[in-house]
Amino acid sequence: MLLRMTRLLTIILLFCLACPLPGHTADSISPPELATLKNIFSEAVLKDSPWPREDVRIDNFSVRPLTMTLPAGAFDYRITQKPTDTRPGKKSVTAAILQDGVEQGLVKMNGDLRLFGTVINTKKRLNRNDIITNDDITSKRQDISLLDGGLVQDPDQAVGQKLKLSLPAGAVLYAQALDAPTLVNRGERVTIMAKSKAIKITAPGEARNSGALGEMVRVKNLMSRREIHARVTGVGIVEAQF
Repeated sequence: MLLRMTRLLTIILLFCLACPLPGHTADSISPPELATLKNIFSEAVLKDSPWPREDVRIDNFSVRPLTMTLPAGAFDYRITQKPTDTRPGKKSVTAAILQDGVEQGLVKMNGDLRLFGTVINTKKRLNRNDIITNDDITSKRQDISLLDGGLVQDPDQAVGQKLKLSLPAGAVLYAQALDAPTLVNRGERVTIMAKSKAIKITAPGEARNSGALGEMVRVKNLMSRREIHARVTGVGIVEAQF
């Protein structure tokens, strides 16, 4: 008798597990309802997103009603649980479905937030200290959800920069791999420029230390024999204040 009751309870348990809870499954929700729920999901996930809407996409969207049947016709909702971060990846949102102000139950929605953007790749092997040119790189738009931070997305940010390390062909370019090239080298002759609205003066000088664009360097004025600080503005050119 005990064995027979155990078997009966096992059959009942298996039947319960095989049957869904009351309500629609994702397969039985009509396309308009599914589109409405996906819009609700997207608004909840992207509300505080720092990414432009055109750069994000929701994939693998699914719906699992928990304790309800979706109301026929129009309905309202209230978000009860949503992601706490804006990073790409799997997201889950739970919403209370309302009809005429009365809560009908909860629906859980899941989806993958994917981020798209421009990626700069090397066309060929580049060596450490190489200065990047337009012919060295190519750009394309792709899924960047799994790529690390510091991604270079504008070719103009790469061209003219010096590589800190060697890269193989096809490598993704990151800002940490780039360095501003040295435009003024220690011991080299430079042109010192000093200008105001009314006048511009140039003088020969000698760099006391090296510097990249925008950096301050020490320069000896070869005419006055004085040492000054000047800002690097070009190859072999520095600018000093009056």
